[in-house]
Amino acid sequence: MNRRTYLKTLGSVGVGASLAGCGQPREEETSTLSTPQETTTTPEPKPRETVYDAVEDIGMDPTGQDPIDDLLDDVYGDDTIVQFPPGEYLITRKHDWDRGVSNFQLVGLGDSHKDVQFVFPPNGPGEEFRMLRITSGDHHVLKNFSIQQTDDDTTSADIWLANDDGALIEDVEWLGRTPSDDNARDQLLLFDCTSVDGVNIARRVYMREGAVIPGYPDGVAGIRITGRSIGEVKMIDCHIEQRGSSSFRATHTRGVLRVEGGLFKNNDNTNMRISGGDHPSKQSWIKGATMVVDADNLNEHAQPGDRLHSPSGLLVDSTGNGYSGLLIEDCDFIYKSSPAGRGVISTSPPSWGGHGSFTLRNCRIQNDTSIQTIHADSVDTSETDTPWGMTLENVTITGQCSEQPFGSAVVIGENRNGSKIVDSCIYLPNGNVDGVLVEGAEECSIANSTINVSGTPTRTRGGSLSLQNVSYTEGCAFRDAL
Repeated sequence: MNRRTYLKTLGSVGVGASLAGCGQPREEETSTLSTPQETTTTPEPKPRETVYDAVEDIGMDPTGQDPIDDLLDDVYGDDTIVQFPPGEYLITRKHDWDRGVSNFQLVGLGDSHKDVQFVFPPNGPGEEFRMLRITSGDHHVLKNFSIQQTDDDTTSADIWLANDDGALIEDVEWLGRTPSDDNARDQLLLFDCTSVDGVNIARRVYMREGAVIPGYPDGVAGIRITGRSIGEVKMIDCHIEQRGSSSFRATHTRGVLRVEGGLFKNNDNTNMRISGGDHPSKQSWIKGATMVVDADNLNEHAQPGDRLHSPSGLLVDSTGNGYSGLLIEDCDFIYKSSPAGRGVISTSPPSWGGHGSFTLRNCRIQNDTSIQTIHADSVDTSETDTPWGMTLENVTITGQCSEQPFGSAVVIGENRNGSKIVDSCIYLPNGNVDGVLVEGAEECSIANSTINVSGTPTRTRGGSLSLQNVSYTEGCAFRDAL
């Protein structure tokens, strides 16, 4: 086996110059007031990385006939890069790696991430199959390849990657049809950050070729961040569509999830499910993302009989943890058709432990269905962190809906004290739709906003609502629908 080893550049400072002054005392230990002398710092040498060609150097079969399992286990280690030429690589068993390895990379060499595909035995070992289980270490990279599940209803493959810091999953796609949880695990990617200061990134991860949609709770989700995660996980420009359950879920995380960009479309159960998290210095957010539900128009990968059951939109939920503080910014929420659902944007009920405050800023909501538009459910104040209010800032709500389950497009539930709507517009002229309902929440306010609806603009039940500079006749400026 040929090893092709190289030493990364140590930087612009030469080794000899770097070593100069190593024995000098630290400046702060001197007692004189003379002008400090310029010192040099010895850089930490970067590690040697061993780069293997999976076929030429390791002997892996790129035709998908001979398993690569033993060879893959043998090469796993620190500062190792395995590069895969275009082809198919057969994996027949789980790879359970928990050795504290740092900087291990699996990288496809194709022009497209579909040029390198990992394939699995149909049926048998392909059922509930975990391709990789990496539960320690840091700086693991999975890049530029696809995972081929095929179009049957039994073959699946998932990844569990938990790193302290620096994990990257980039340009990776799950191809083929995802089974129900009878033949698959609860999610395709379990992705945790296991140190408070760590940051792990999933960039351009795709799951969009359809799934068995059995209805809750038997569907398989896309990405899950668990209670083991205490750092920051980022999802950047991901596309998750037509899953049997949530596109992503981060309700238990003790860290944060930060979603930036991406499309989340026609996923059953929920299209976004997230909490503010419990990180000591960060909050979760979703920025620049698009969420679409159009149940009457599933994509070309749908099979006869496939249908969405209850595709809720954004569910703000901490599942019994009582977290508070979530930012949703520069996002579009489009509901064109849906059979049922908790809401376009909703919070979990008190019976689930609820969730505290959240903010929607610079967002557009288009609701052409009878699904509730916004429902900030009541809060169990004994279980939920403060603050509890909902904030809508520069939010536009439009659409063809002619009725709402709670009568009003926006519902502010009990104890969501201090909720406010600012610089926003609600324009729902059809049917009999009220604007804003406040139920048992104190010191709520609407300012510098328009509420032009077919029903009553504002209602209160046992709460208080102040109005300042509110128009009831103007329309809303909004972009064309997707």
